Amino acid sequence: MATIKEIVYDVKNIIRGGQQSDDEIISDSQIEFQINSLRAQFIRQDLNKRRSISDNIKQVISRLPVISVSGTTCGLHDGLKIVRSASKIPNPIETSNEDLITAIGPTGLLSPNFHVIPYNRAPWAGSNRYTKRMTFAFLLDSFVYVTGPESEMLDHIKIEGVWQNPRDVSDYNTDLGIYNYNPDTDEYPVSLSMLDLIKQSMMAQNMQPFVQMPTDNSNNAKSDLQPNQQK
Repeated sequence: MATIKEIVYDVKNIIRGGQQSDDEIISDSQIEFQINSLRAQFIRQDLNKRRSISDNIKQVISRLPVISVSGTTCGLHDGLKIVRSASKIPNPIETSNEDLITAIGPTGLLSPNFHVIPYNRAPWAGSNRYTKRMTFAFLLDSFVYVTGPESEMLDHIKIEGVWQNPRDVSDYNTDLGIYNYNPDTDEYPVSLSMLDLIKQSMMAQNMQPFVQMPTDNSNNAKSDLQPNQQK
């Protein structure tokens, strides 16, 4: 696989028939936005066809700090033992049924994950003899809340998900200052087969105006435009 920078370069190379210029009018951020949008679209299509979520599209925020808050912070009763992520998390890809948060749990490698529930079930989480020893997690306004017997002992949590913009995960580092995701060196979270579909769709639809637009190959700061030669 490849980094997002390598994928963007490849797309521009295809558009320009192998001839790129310093005066290129197509921005890397524009192409990256299109790649992210199509990736989200194809992931939703796969899930609608009841395909499983591949590990190569998931990303982990390995150590997200949490703080103790009152239950009233999220509309629950004041005496509830609950912690909340110290910062908001990135936007996950949305499907017709759920947000693609695939796991929330403690940071220990072998520790079992929490039970992720929708917010509307939070008032009754742990309210009967079968669930009172369970730890639950839910999302509200892009914050993660954790409630249950283990919650008051937590200072960090781990979150696994499929994010709309993979680059957003690079804003979260471990305690050692290591990136959870480094766009410059880490592989972009997509399968080879899906990447091929993204490129085909971009060439056929999203980037078609740029494919037809002439290129300035002279690199002389003038608009010496020449037709593209598609390979």
